Amino acid sequence: MQRLLSKWSAVGTTLLFCVSLIFTPAVLASKEGAAPAEVEITVKVSQQGFLDHRNKPFGPKNPLNIPKGKVVRITFEFSEKVTSLAYGDTHQVSIISKDGWEQESKKIWMWDQTASVTFLAGEEGRTSYRGFCIVDCIGMDHLNNLVIHVV
Repeated sequence: MQRLLSKWSAVGTTLLFCVSLIFTPAVLASKEGAAPAEVEITVKVSQQGFLDHRNKPFGPKNPLNIPKGKVVRITFEFSEKVTSLAYGDTHQVSIISKDGWEQESKKIWMWDQTASVTFLAGEEGRTSYRGFCIVDCIGMDHLNNLVIHVV
């Protein structure tokens, strides 16, 4: 009887371990759910750079303006054309401010195409942020120009 219980205990422990492998990453990745976003913005990410909904590149002459005092969620959307190069291309975006504040998205690529960062715009007097890809990728030269202004 004890051998049977020991066998079932091992099966239960293995099952619990496997379930934890499935659900733990989802729980850890959901830190953005702590504060509901008041403003939702989508930014396309490709080897051409960070693009708005009209496919116009963001940059110093076309900054992303976000409202001060609002919880903002910026969703980065993988928008590479399907080619052999884009198939394996990966992006991960970091948003930083001059005072050292930083937040990184998870990686996006062909099979996991969106990732978000959520933050309070203008917190601690921040008036601007910069966004750039932190993974060596095809569009590295163009993925360093996301200028974010708090208005």
